[in-house]
Amino acid sequence: MKMKNYLIYFFFFSICLHTSAQDDIEIKERKNAFAVSFGSPGMGLEYARKLNSKFSAKVVWHTFSLSDFSQEDLDLNGDKVDLLANLDVKIIDLGIEYLPFKNSSLKLTAGIGFLSNVNLNSVFTYTEDVTVGTVIIKKQDVGEIVADVNWSEAAPYLGFGFGRAIPKKRLGFGIEIGTYFASPPTVNLTASKLLAPTASQEENLQNSLEDFKFIPRIQFRLAYNF
Repeated sequence: MKMKNYLIYFFFFSICLHTSAQDDIEIKERKNAFAVSFGSPGMGLEYARKLNSKFSAKVVWHTFSLSDFSQEDLDLNGDKVDLLANLDVKIIDLGIEYLPFKNSSLKLTAGIGFLSNVNLNSVFTYTEDVTVGTVIIKKQDVGEIVADVNWSEAAPYLGFGFGRAIPKKRLGFGIEIGTYFASPPTVNLTASKLLAPTASQEENLQNSLEDFKFIPRIQFRLAYNF
């Protein structure tokens, strides 16, 4: 009889341990992650929070800077010019990730990006003397053209990818491909010396950039859950 009681006690004790272990597993489920990413629009730092088995929310800060990029001897209407460019990008994303399939890391992403600073500055200078009829103009007297192109405000984005925002294991690798749907950029065109009249073409340049509404969003990311 005592042995039977011991077995009953052991049975109930085992059930209690199993239930407690399950509760511990549920309590210890990791629903947060930090991630680093690189690609377009730049390097990124991300925090993500699992909402349920299908959805996760995240905030991402992207930054990229390219200074004094130069290209020599470009052809501009038959004349040789040098290009000096600077690109500065800072974007903050607020987004949602959706996992349509239980056993797959395929995901759909959507959100809004705040383009706090997306600026491209280009300076064109002549590298050779310019001949107008029988007159030769020294290159240092020709002047330069400065084009400043800027995207701002908020831009929704859509995309897809592989790799969960909150990886199942401690570390997880992923990729996201998509685009921002931005407003056309604003253009500021200035010119100096003999090229000063070129500044009057600012509106034409603005119109030619009307279709530049899509900013690619391609990210390779490494996530750590906790």
